[in-house]
Amino acid sequence: MVILNTNNWKQSNNDSKKWLIESQQEIIWEEYQVRNGIKLIVQNIPPLKEPVQFNFYSQLSPIEFMYCLSGDTRLTVVDKDQKEFTTRTKSGKYSLSYLPESKGTSVNTEGTPLQAVGLQFHPESLLHLIDEADRSICPQLYAKIKSHNPRPFFVEAALPLPIQITVQQILECTLSGPMKKIFFEYKTLELMYMQLSLLDCALMKTKKIATYEQQAVMKAYDILMKDLASPPSLLNLAKKVCITHTRLNQLFKTIYGKTVFGVLRQERLECARRMLQGGIQNVTEVAYNCGFSSPSHLSRAFSEQYGLQPKRYQAEHLKQPEEKNRL
Repeated sequence: MVILNTNNWKQSNNDSKKWLIESQQEIIWEEYQVRNGIKLIVQNIPPLKEPVQFNFYSQLSPIEFMYCLSGDTRLTVVDKDQKEFTTRTKSGKYSLSYLPESKGTSVNTEGTPLQAVGLQFHPESLLHLIDEADRSICPQLYAKIKSHNPRPFFVEAALPLPIQITVQQILECTLSGPMKKIFFEYKTLELMYMQLSLLDCALMKTKKIATYEQQAVMKAYDILMKDLASPPSLLNLAKKVCITHTRLNQLFKTIYGKTVFGVLRQERLECARRMLQGGIQNVTEVAYNCGFSSPSHLSRAFSEQYGLQPKRYQAEHLKQPEEKNRL
């Protein structure tokens, strides 16, 4: 595995008006300062012969939208309070991240072409995009940026076809010189418009939810979190919060981006990851304590989410303190 270190991961607070020249490359991607506080990231390389790991540290983090047509990346982030989360981005996905005062690793796996395009915003640049009510078109992210004690923020979703087409056009660009600059600026603005329109539509859907329904969803979520191993069925959960099971699923999808089962599965995986890091319980114990029907069920779901088998994840995590002590 190739291991590379970056002192400050992908900052976009460059005030320079200068267009970054094509030969200025950052490891396995290219950066272009499109406008003050806005960068375009282009990654288009053949399959790696071996995994490439980036160790990063970010003090002032940009807000990043990353659109992946091809590739497989596992991201592990540790915030300033030493809380850790791990996620994995595959082909056909896009992510929105904000990682202030964080460190961690990003691993690109071998064998798959890396084809992705990203937009990076300095936080102040994105804060200008607010509606008349002085709220961001992405309320969760807006709250994170404005917080005096910011925390990492990461969400992922399927890559919409219109954005996929624009990303493909950027990757296939054969222009050079001034025409390339104009083309990239145009496509960056196009991406910004489509992305912010998506966030705006999501907000409008949320605004249409009645207050009592929002309260019902929060109550249902709390019920699930109290007993991940033996939660109520969807029908019983819906009865407890006084709405139909169909509507409850719709509301979870709108607010959390996942169905009730999807949220439960995500939280069970996070429970398993934390327990594995603790090193006290083996994989079988972790599986049953977190609500999985069997260790093999946990292994399949965990490997799909994090890119590692639970046993290997636990071994690698427990090995890290030993290596630090030797250093």
